[in-house]
Formats: sequence, structure tokens, C-alpha cells
Amino acid sequence: MTQSAQDCSTLLLPAPDMVAEVMDRGSALSRIASQIKADDTAYESFARACRFEPPFTGSWIHGPGEESAYLSLELAAATLGDDRYRALLADIVLSPSTAIPYDYRAMAAEKLAQVGPGEFAVPLKEIVDSFRPLLPRTAEAKINVPTDGIDHLFDIPDTVTGRLNLVIAASRAKTLESQYLLAGRILGIGDGVAAPRTEAERLISEDVGTGMVSPSDYLVPWDQEFPSGNGAALTLAELMRIVLMCPEFKLPDVTVRPILVDFYRSVLRAGGRSIIGLAAGVFHVEHGTLATPSYYYQGRDAILGKGCVIDCVGGAILQKSTFLGGGFMPILIHTHKHIRKGSEAAASERKQIHSCVFVADAGARYPMSAIGLFETVDFLGKETPYQGIRAIPHGE
Repeated sequence: MTQSAQDCSTLLLPAPDMVAEVMDRGSALSRIASQIKADDTAYESFARACRFEPPFTGSWIHGPGEESAYLSLELAAATLGDDRYRALLADIVLSPSTAIPYDYRAMAAEKLAQVGPGEFAVPLKEIVDSFRPLLPRTAEAKINVPTDGIDHLFDIPDTVTGRLNLVIAASRAKTLESQYLLAGRILGIGDGVAAPRTEAERLISEDVGTGMVSPSDYLVPWDQEFPSGNGAALTLAELMRIVLMCPEFKLPDVTVRPILVDFYRSVLRAGGRSIIGLAAGVFHVEHGTLATPSYYYQGRDAILGKGCVIDCVGGAILQKSTFLGGGFMPILIHTHKHIRKGSEAAASERKQIHSCVFVADAGARYPMSAIGLFETVDFLGKETPYQGIRAIPHGE
């Protein structure tokens, strides 16, 4: 490895919070730019960073640019020649890396469509042609799922390795789905990106920052099934419960945590630099056979703080730079309310629900002092106690 390549690799390594302590940002950018133009090995280190490969997954180079959401994409556009720039963009779109945030991959796809895919039209078409969608669990299959009278029951691997393999496989499957969506849009195959029709869709479209993304990309199909390795498929909702409740996913373990971050980025399409903290998470609980898709959108730099959990039956939209909870405070953002009519017994509430969408506008804070349950439905048509936190009805 050349000295230039070693230098580039070292410059790319620090996390965002460390940059000011170990280097001058402007000087580092100038050195990286000159090195990736002149040294192929240095360029490959930069390309690995753009694919979010270790050890550059958390690199400062993925921070905000001067005029765009990502410094790394901005630097590539300003520094690389036409052919190498096109190749890098295609590499990002086609990469199987589960660590690449969906919005980052989509922004690369948008730039690739603008410059033209060139020779990469062939592998993009192969992605489209070879894709096989993961299907939802059928009503017939649901009838045969065992239950204890309240929750339906499913097989959970009894080892940490088995559970990690489930999560890794799901991340890979959803990454293929993301590649398929973006490859088709680059080539103009299939349905294009539809204009937003509802308030929820508008909020997603205005926040995500690229016309290559459709709001429906964040409409989570909770019934979608994934192979489990033992012959019985698990739905996305079931996987989310495994991730939320099994103890290994609550720890900052050097092996487990990167796998979990990749899972959120690929399966929920959480935005770049967003965080779902320790003991925080998202879940969906079926009501009978009902598992209606709902929106989960977490924009760039949005934080679901430690201990904060979102029930996503109704859906949730966290625009960029929002911060919910934190400090391991027990907070449940509830997006469906159980209701009963007149003189009905209390137990009738269990299967009768009214749902809505929880919204955190860009930069909003849901304080960690707001411990307990936030019943989103109670604030339909009303102001919440917290600026930028609100409830919106479905379909409006």
C-alpha cells in the first residue's frame, strides 16, 4: 500500500464526534480529494467508505456536505472524473452492503440517472429481472398459527447466533428489494415515483431530499415473510419483536450492534446518521389477522433515544434531526388506541382500535422527562404539549 493510500485510509477513519480533536476538517478534505484523484488504492479506500464498509461505516465523511445531505457524495461529484464518478455511483446502487442507508443509495441512484448509467445499465437490468419479492403471510396460513389466546406464537432460535442469522438474512433480503426499486427507477422500468397524496406522504417526500424515493418505500409490510432457516417463515412484525425483546440486542456489543444498525437501515430504511438507541425500538402487534401496512419513516440525524419504543400500528414519521426520549427513560409512543362502545366489557377493547400517525416535525424534541405512554390518538385535532409533535389521521 502506498503512503498516500495509508494516509487516505487514516483520514477517513474517525467518527464525526472525533474529527475536531484529531484533524483539521478542511485540510483533511483537501488531502483526501488530491489522493483519490492520484492514487488508485486511495480511491478504493474512499469507495469502500461510500459503500459503508468496515472500518468506514461510521466515518465523518458521511456527514452533511456544504450543499447536500452527504459530504462523501458531494466530494465524489467535485473530485472524480466522469467515468470514475459514474462507476462509483453504480457501485453504491449495486452494492450488497446492508449498511448503506436507503436515502444515501437513492441519492446516488438519482445522480446516476442524471449522468446516465452507461455500461452499468446491464447489471441494473439484471437486478430488475432477477428480483423475486417476499410475499405476505396469507390469511389461510394465519389460521394455523398457534396462539395462547392473546398473542400468536412463533419459533425463536434458542441461540444468539441463530437469532443474528435471522436478522442478517432479513437485512440482505430487504437490501435486494431496495436495489430492485432503485434500479428500475434509474432505467425507467415499472412504476415511477408517484406524487404525494396524503399529509403523511408529503411529510416524507419533503424530508427525504431525493426524487428517486417514493413515500410508499416507507410503507412497511408487516406481514411480509422471511425464511427462518428451520422451515417456518417469520413475518417482519415477528422479527421486530425478536429484535426488541431478546437481550443481546439491548447491549453495545461490538458484534451485535453493527448487525442491528444494518437491520434498521435495510429493513426499516432508517435514514443516514439516524439512531435507534439501546433498548429503543419499533414494533407492530397484529390484532387478530389484521396487520395493515403502516408508515415508518426516520429521517437523517433523527434519534429514537435509549428506552423509547414506538408502536407502529398507526405509523410514525420522524423527520430529520428529531430526538425522541433518551436516557433509558421508559417511553411508549402509542399510535393506536383501544376503544369500546357503550356498555361493552373492558375486554372488548383488545380487538377494537382507532389508529393514527405520530409525527415529529424536523428538529422536534420529545423530552425524556415525558415518561410513560403517549397516546397519539388523543391528540387528533389538538395540540400536544410538545412543539413539533403532533398526530395526523390516516388518509388525509
